[in-house]
Amino acid sequence: MTKKKMVIKVFMNGNSKTRSKALQIAVSTDGVQSAALGEKDKDQLEVVGVGVDAVKLVASLRKKLAKWPCLTYILPKTKVHAELLDMNDVEEKKKEETKPVDCSYPYIYHHNPNPFYIYI
Repeated sequence: MTKKKMVIKVFMNGNSKTRSKALQIAVSTDGVQSAALGEKDKDQLEVVGVGVDAVKLVASLRKKLAKWPCLTYILPKTKVHAELLDMNDVEEKKKEETKPVDCSYPYIYHHNPNPFYIYI
């Protein structure tokens, strides 16, 4: 399975409590490796993971962030403002192998010991 990056638009009313709750819901989903708020738009949730079911994630965000969760089942057209904007594969960065440094010049150790005198 490959890593997927999902961008989910969640209407959070500019409330930090709602943002933290959305992050908790996203991280508690199986397969999620990281979740963060969008850089430019703080209402976007960026989720990266392997084997994450995007439909279940969006449905759980809608259900748990709604003020009256029972309305989402009774009235399916009730807006809870959680929608999947983008989903694509994440490319792994390949580490370049570093070549060992070639020291072609010989090391010259010049050691001049102190003279050793024997007194008779």
